[in-house]
Amino acid sequence: MAGAEGFVEADNAEAIITRIEHKSRKIESLLKQYKPVEALKTALEGTYAMTGDERCKSAHWIAVHRALMAIKDVDGMLSSLDPEYYDILMK
Repeated sequence: MAGAEGFVEADNAEAIITRIEHKSRKIESLLKQYKPVEALKTALEGTYAMTGDERCKSAHWIAVHRALMAIKDVDGMLSSLDPEYYDILMK
C-alpha cells in the first residue's frame, strides 16, 4: 500500500499540488499581515516532503522557502517554533 510507506501515487499528486497551492495563498496572506512565523508554521504543517512525486516536493519547497525568506530574525523564529517543526524544517 503506497500511502502506508509515505509515498503518494500519481493520481493523488494533483490533489496534493492543489492543496499546496491553497496553502501558498494562505502563506501569502499571512506574510502580507506581517506574520512570517505563522506563515512558516502553515507551510510546514501537513508536510508533503515525504511524497515520491518530485512535483509535490518542489511545490512544497517553494512554499516553505517563501515563508523562510520573509523571516528576518531567525533566532527568534527558532525559539518561537514548537520542537515538532524542527525535524520537518531540517528535511
